[in-house]
Amino acid sequence: MGEEAARQAISLFNMDYLSSVTTMVLAVNLITQVIKEVFLNEKTKEMVPKLIALLASFVVISVHHYTQWVKNPAVFHGSLIEFIFLIFLNSILIAGLAMGNYKVLNLTKDREVRKMREQIGDIEKEVAPRNDSFREEKGELH
Repeated sequence: MGEEAARQAISLFNMDYLSSVTTMVLAVNLITQVIKEVFLNEKTKEMVPKLIALLASFVVISVHHYTQWVKNPAVFHGSLIEFIFLIFLNSILIAGLAMGNYKVLNLTKDREVRKMREQIGDIEKEVAPRNDSFREEKGELH
């Protein structure tokens, strides 16, 4: 087994796999969700998970770009300024995409909560007239 095959066999994420935008967004989502679940509670402001997503995105992009820089500095035209700027720009892109996923997940959750509340309201409306007619029979409503 060659070195490359051994490296791929032991890692689920590798730099080749992490080269796609989809995988970077997935990685940032996973990192952010795990940190949120372990370290944050419901009282935490909405801004904190977004900052975590931005930080996670910065780390993922930095590691990826640094690996590319080491393999072939010509990718960034040998320019440290271009290298840093692309890390910054791509970090914001990946964080934005990851946060877009949170909005979709939160909208789905909000929709489900709204639907449950409507169902509870419908059930209460059905039960209320029965209770009123029962109270009328007992003479409690007059």
